[in-house]
Amino acid sequence: MMSDAAERAPRQGRATIVFAALLAAAFDLTFAFVFYSFQGATPARILRGIAAGLIGREDALAAGTWGLVLGAALHFLIAGCAAFVFYLASRRWPMLAQRWALSGAAFGVAMYLVMHFLVLPLSRLTFHLPSLPNVIGELFSHIFLFGMVIAYGVARANRPLPR
Repeated sequence: MMSDAAERAPRQGRATIVFAALLAAAFDLTFAFVFYSFQGATPARILRGIAAGLIGREDALAAGTWGLVLGAALHFLIAGCAAFVFYLASRRWPMLAQRWALSGAAFGVAMYLVMHFLVLPLSRLTFHLPSLPNVIGELFSHIFLFGMVIAYGVARANRPLPR
């Protein structure tokens, strides 16, 4: 028979990873709202832009509120998938969770590269290289607000529970 702590450990670990993914997605999206507002973008435009990657620009605009919901859902889904991938990698290479700050920074850069050079070109959006200030801003967000948050959450989830 399992002890109460042994039964709680996997659930708490999963909850911690889910929370980290939600927090990373919220931080990253908030950063995008603020950062791109200085370039004239609105939160609605950003969310519709995310949705447009799946359904196309015209359909995202025509979808109204559902386009916004779809954009937010896709953003949070991608963050959840990223956290799951990092968690699986940390099970194979425990050093990722032990050195969460460094591995989180590297993971943030990797996620930026995957999003810009794999996901976006495969989406229904037109591919273009972002400006240098946008690259710097997005790398900042992906490193500190996305990758490191997920890595820290995974590191916390991998810690044994106190007895």
